[in-house]
Amino acid sequence: MKLRITTLLIAACAISTWASGQNTSKNAPATCLAPEALSAVHLYGLWRAEIDGEPSGASVRFQKDPEQDNSVVGSINRDGAKAKPALLAGDVQHGDFQLEESDDGVRISATWSGQVVETSCGKEIKGLWTNALTDQTHPFVLRKQGGWE
Repeated sequence: MKLRITTLLIAACAISTWASGQNTSKNAPATCLAPEALSAVHLYGLWRAEIDGEPSGASVRFQKDPEQDNSVVGSINRDGAKAKPALLAGDVQHGDFQLEESDDGVRISATWSGQVVETSCGKEIKGLWTNALTDQTHPFVLRKQGGWE
């Protein structure tokens, strides 16, 4: 009889512990990094760019800079553009985003300067895109696309 009660109590404890563990992890609030904690590695992947004044958006891909640990390199493909993709290089530090764009791989054709959006968990950046030839500025938004992170 004692063995039966002991076994029953052990089983009851195991079930309640398992159920409690399930509820805790399922109901735990999602956490994300503050903009100040983001680094280049959080930029890796595919982003969608919208630049005011441009008729269509663009796809941006960032990857690790092989020469600098805290930087990214990549490219931007403007929707509908027949020209080859422009090259990109930049970083994010303390929530500040800085990027240089080059149409020919030699000269800077534009700069991007912005901030990681506080409530975006590092998945949205807003700022100003500046044409290096004309000094015209346009607001931009970069939004990280789904997939591997």
